[in-house]
Amino acid sequence: MEGAKEVKKIGETTYHWKMEIAGRAVEFDTELVEAVENQRIAWKSIGDFASKGSWSFEPAAEGTNVGYVMDYEIPGIMGAIFDKLKISKEMEKGMNQSLQTLKKILEGK
Repeated sequence: MEGAKEVKKIGETTYHWKMEIAGRAVEFDTELVEAVENQRIAWKSIGDFASKGSWSFEPAAEGTNVGYVMDYEIPGIMGAIFDKLKISKEMEKGMNQSLQTLKKILEGK
């Protein structure tokens, strides 16, 4: 995943992430809340950074359609402004790059 520097499993369904987002080092924990083999993986953050997301996988004629949804909230008015100006664009760019990297890996290219 673009921006991920380190991900460690710290519990049965919990993970500690070290990432760089919009040029800033960020650390947070997540909990896996749903895992349906070959269909869906969903997670939520634990602690101050409010976020949740999911990956979905759907068979298609030419392979697999992969979907990603993420919701997050940066506290305060300055957080909302910074998100609108920088973070949301960086997150979208990073996710598009991550999906392209995943596609290459899965296709063996």
